[in-house]
Amino acid sequence: MPRQLPPATSRFTARKAELAALSRALSERKPGLSAIYTITGMAGIGKTTLALHWAHSVADRFPHGQLYINLRGFDPSGTPVTPSQALRGFIAALGVRPNNIPFEMAEQISLYRSLLDGRQVLVILDNALNTDQIRYLLPGSPTCMAIATSRNKLGALVANEGATPLAMKLLEQGEGAELLACYLSSERVEHERGAAATVVELCGMLPLALSIVGARAAIYNWPLESLIDDLRSERDRLYALDLHDSETTNIASVFSWSYRNLAPEPARIFRLLGLAPGPEISLAGVSALAGTPLPATRRLLDVLVEANLISELTRDRYRVHDLLRTFAADQVERDESVQSRQEAMQRLHDFLLSAADAADRVISPNRARIELLPVAGVLSKPKFSTYGEAVGWLETEHMGLVESIYHAVRNGFDAHAWQLAWTLAVYFDRRGHAFDRLRTGEAALQATSRLGDREAEALIRTSIGYARARVGHFAEAEEQLLQALEALRRIGSEVYEGHALIALAIVYEEQDRYGEAKGHLERALLLHERHHDRAGQAHALENLGWCHAHLGEFPAALRTCEAALALFRELNDQDGQADTLDSLGYTYAQLEQHEQALGHYESALALWRDMGNRYDEADVLTRIGDSHAALGAQEAAHEAWQQALFIFDELAQPDAELLRARLAR
Repeated sequence: MPRQLPPATSRFTARKAELAALSRALSERKPGLSAIYTITGMAGIGKTTLALHWAHSVADRFPHGQLYINLRGFDPSGTPVTPSQALRGFIAALGVRPNNIPFEMAEQISLYRSLLDGRQVLVILDNALNTDQIRYLLPGSPTCMAIATSRNKLGALVANEGATPLAMKLLEQGEGAELLACYLSSERVEHERGAAATVVELCGMLPLALSIVGARAAIYNWPLESLIDDLRSERDRLYALDLHDSETTNIASVFSWSYRNLAPEPARIFRLLGLAPGPEISLAGVSALAGTPLPATRRLLDVLVEANLISELTRDRYRVHDLLRTFAADQVERDESVQSRQEAMQRLHDFLLSAADAADRVISPNRARIELLPVAGVLSKPKFSTYGEAVGWLETEHMGLVESIYHAVRNGFDAHAWQLAWTLAVYFDRRGHAFDRLRTGEAALQATSRLGDREAEALIRTSIGYARARVGHFAEAEEQLLQALEALRRIGSEVYEGHALIALAIVYEEQDRYGEAKGHLERALLLHERHHDRAGQAHALENLGWCHAHLGEFPAALRTCEAALALFRELNDQDGQADTLDSLGYTYAQLEQHEQALGHYESALALWRDMGNRYDEADVLTRIGDSHAALGAQEAAHEAWQQALFIFDELAQPDAELLRARLAR
């Protein structure tokens, strides 16, 4: 009776769901069929560890033996075991003398399955390259069970042989800490709790990476804190994940076994992903990065998904594990020329800028435009026919777009950096992402400084000023806007001067400096009228009406806001209409005409909700609550304030504390 299972590790943790699934497969086998399970996942995720741990736990259920073979599908030797070699080994283990083993593989298969017939044997086919390597090693007897592990998904085994797939996931944060504790003790991990959590995160929840770090810390008695800097550095991360005594404990080597099995075209796609600004990327983004048409790109990405080198989030969206992305970045630097890398990054930045501009033109069609860089090499970009489609794309791509601005600044694509930051400003504002608008603006400011482009610098300062006002940094906001105005006046850019004046007026409005705000808005209105900028005129009028209302000039407020509303309706500008309806509601509230105020507020609320404008939705809900309170409807007032508070908290806005205090009264 063969007992070929290698030792199981004593440092096994978590994986309760996976163990339960394997045990169910054993207890719920269908009559007349052998049970076949595939355990698949990325390199280092613990496929073999899981298979062996479970196999040892149920060895007594297979009294006629356990067969095991490392098929070396992904191995330093680079030479996978052939099915015939594996069959000869299994047949010999089942008691047949080597000189009695048939030479022809068909006869080997027949003898192997005959030997297993009626016996209770567990067969572990570890580290398989593909289904073809496994198919002939499967037992035919329903009394047997086979488990195959592979970095590939083994889809043909599932489709043709009825195998049940078990796709392994990364560890959870707590499970990662438990694995570290297997090397360092629970007391030590608890003592270094903060550092341990950071290590788990920087290791990407990958068991092999955590095992290497845990072993290094245990061997050298290093505090976990001392390993964090190397793990945080993309340049040093792979070096930190190497025990330097075996390729199996060198994360880069382990990944390389998957990479070198790729054909040239998918290998190129994989390493180019090391140039992407973030872990997630769309199909169209990869197409731009690689310069390949969408259908061909999809086919190549399918190869990488099958190899578990990337994961497919949706049919057109992919994610690369952080450690694999670091490995890909090393490969692209080694295998692609500087020119090739620069061209790939330019294609990607061209794509993101042109796609973001297409979305921005839908969500803010009347915005004064900038002259974008000419786009080269973009084979396809998204098309948006509705506001919802445009905002949906921006939300999906949000983190990648933010990271791409920083990426562009780091890699010398300065014009792309500032133009993308400017293009995204309205989206950031509508969705309440003030801190993203602020941080990307500050990064883009470095880019405009290097370019020496005074107008671009002024536009970015205007955006930064507006964002600083949104987060309550009024002095800094005023400073940025005054610098922008000085530059715009010097170069004679009157339309953008008008927009900067409106932004400065909003800063003053937030500080109850309505007299100063009014003067800037009157100047802005004059400039926009001079240049026949109807959208600019509408925004100046709306803010002017807001100032009139706060200065007690209610007839002027109503007159000015009605003029703004007419312009916004003519322009089909929903956001502008909502702003103006809000201002009209406020004016009627000051006149103690609260029913009319509520009507205007609720119209504004409907528009902002339709657009997904979270900050302004919360802002007008606050005033709706105020009007209900003035009418004596306290329950309705509290409900509106609670809704507003929820959104302000979600957006981390300082307004939340003021509203919380009001609700506490």
